[in-house]
Amino acid sequence: MVGVRQFDEDEMIATALDVFWRKGLHDATMQDLAAATGVQRGSLYNAYGDKEAIFLRAFDQYAAQFLDAAGSALAQGDTAARLRGFFDMIIVNMTDGTPQRGCLTTRTALDASVSSADVRQRVQDVLTRLEQLVGKAISAAPNRRSTADANRLARVIVTFTRGLAVMERAGYSRKQLRESATTFIDAVIGDA
Repeated sequence: MVGVRQFDEDEMIATALDVFWRKGLHDATMQDLAAATGVQRGSLYNAYGDKEAIFLRAFDQYAAQFLDAAGSALAQGDTAARLRGFFDMIIVNMTDGTPQRGCLTTRTALDASVSSADVRQRVQDVLTRLEQLVGKAISAAPNRRSTADANRLARVIVTFTRGLAVMERAGYSRKQLRESATTFIDAVIGDA
């Protein structure tokens, strides 16, 4: 039927997410998306308009799952335990897969070809929401800090996670990234 999508949209978006995660927004082509999803390019254009629209749908799905996982990782224990769980989730997320996929948010932010205001805004939104989750978790921990301190510390922590993502891309192992995260937690949290 004309106008009716002949594919499972959730499955197609999940597959497109994998393509974008492996290749990046700039290097992924509509042909790559068509080949991976089994949906013809014309159908993709008709359904979404362009590659960026598909990316934004896939990125939104990724962001929701990522932020949910981050919130769960930050939910238990004192400040140090919450951060250990958070960093472990971040590091596993980056280093899973063969080859390792890295961090989609950081890869997208660093893609020099990305000039779309919509893409930049989505990346900023994810990082802002991540800061909010981290700040809330720090201020809610049994050994809590003031909200202002927690929010400032949250920005530093999220900034450090972007550094971990770059180090992962440079070839650092999961073990090395965990060692860096542990040292960071010890230095920033101390006895808190």
